[in-house]
Amino acid sequence: MKVSVGRVRTKAVAAIASAAIAFGIQSAGAEELKVAHFMPSMHPMDQGVMSPLAEDIDTATGGELTMRIYPSGELGKGPVQQYKRVVTGVADIVFGIPEYTPKQFAKTGVVHIPGLFANGTDATNALWDNIALIEDEYDQTKLLGLWANNPSVLVTREKPVRTLADMQGMKIRTPNPVMATLVEAWGGIPVSMPTTDAYNAMNTGVIDAVMIGPSGIRSYKLNETAKYVTTNIPTALDSFYLLMNKSSWDNLSDDQKAKLNELTGREISLKGAEAFYKAGQAGLELAKESGVELVEITPEAEAEFRAKMTDALNTFLDKKSEETGADAHAIAAALSGK
Repeated sequence: MKVSVGRVRTKAVAAIASAAIAFGIQSAGAEELKVAHFMPSMHPMDQGVMSPLAEDIDTATGGELTMRIYPSGELGKGPVQQYKRVVTGVADIVFGIPEYTPKQFAKTGVVHIPGLFANGTDATNALWDNIALIEDEYDQTKLLGLWANNPSVLVTREKPVRTLADMQGMKIRTPNPVMATLVEAWGGIPVSMPTTDAYNAMNTGVIDAVMIGPSGIRSYKLNETAKYVTTNIPTALDSFYLLMNKSSWDNLSDDQKAKLNELTGREISLKGAEAFYKAGQAGLELAKESGVELVEITPEAEAEFRAKMTDALNTFLDKKSEETGADAHAIAAALSGK
């Protein structure tokens, strides 16, 4: 018996369609977004923010919109260039740090004021509660996320810091210019160096201490070089963004935009803050397990630190006001809820 060519073709088409469904082949209208960051793939921001977002958007859109993550600088080395990469379309989405391009994000940088927040979750909520004050800094992109980590801790090589007097003359690696100014006001000697150099600098005595987010204890193995960690000096925290190229956003369908909006904004930002908090707690726990003593300064000692930092912070806010044309003092007051 002869089988018609039409029937054979029909069966073949049906078989191909079934295989496509079985193996999850994307539809012709599917779109893949390139997500770039500069950390290893096991970093808390990849595992706690970007990978879950990729899974969630795939599920929410039935595979019509997917994300491919390029970790470790695969789309370009150096975190300083992340903002440029997303604006120019080298990547569709990037994770980055506003402080690496401080002129672009001068108003966002007000959140870094030392002693303003006790934790990253409070800082993240404050940013979103007052997003209208700073959102113009993100006009060239689509803002997907903006969050903060916990305030820095002071990791010391030999000497514990319990009071302001203990910091006198100590050479301290500082994470940003405002903390360098404060360390100087507190009687220390600020040292600027990449975080990756901190381990060897501590080990050899080039510096006496490192000021860093608590998650950095684990990331940079500082538990191996330190004897003490002071946890509650009124220090700065860092902020982080997740940005999307404007054209990439405009090219999405209305449904894809709606789904992505549902998964990002404050929601994903709080996930970022939570991931940093957990990583920070893990860093402090590792320090304890390694025999490092955790030091908490007294309320009286904290008051000493705060009294010495007032003039430096006012100078910092005056400079921010000049840079932005906005009242940085007012932004700080709004962020702190005062």
